[in-house]
Amino acid sequence: MSLDYTNSIPLHVQLKQKIEQKIYNGHYTDKIPSERELMDEYYVSRSTVRQSINQLVREGILVRKPGKGTFIAVKTINDWLGNLSSTSENIEKIGMSPGGKLVISKEIELFGERHHWFSKSTSL
Repeated sequence: MSLDYTNSIPLHVQLKQKIEQKIYNGHYTDKIPSERELMDEYYVSRSTVRQSINQLVREGILVRKPGKGTFIAVKTINDWLGNLSSTSENIEKIGMSPGGKLVISKEIELFGERHHWFSKSTSL
């Protein structure tokens, strides 16, 4: 599998995108191939491979472990999902009090016609 040498996108960017794709598709699950293996697979120089990997490290997608290899970064659940909070928590953050009011709805007949009647009750 090689990169598109006729494309105006630099080879290190193309390789970075290929590595990202393989990570997100589950092809690479823990450790990515060595620099030498990536060079042989994509027919590129070591500097191209290093540029791609360094960018992925800067973005927090990969982590280098000297003497062991380059691994996919383990992210906490908050990094993947962001900060999840309830509607009540969001209302309290803006200085308001969450709550609700019970609304009663009745259908009544008035002068021979059916009408809806609404009434508010106390706060919950």
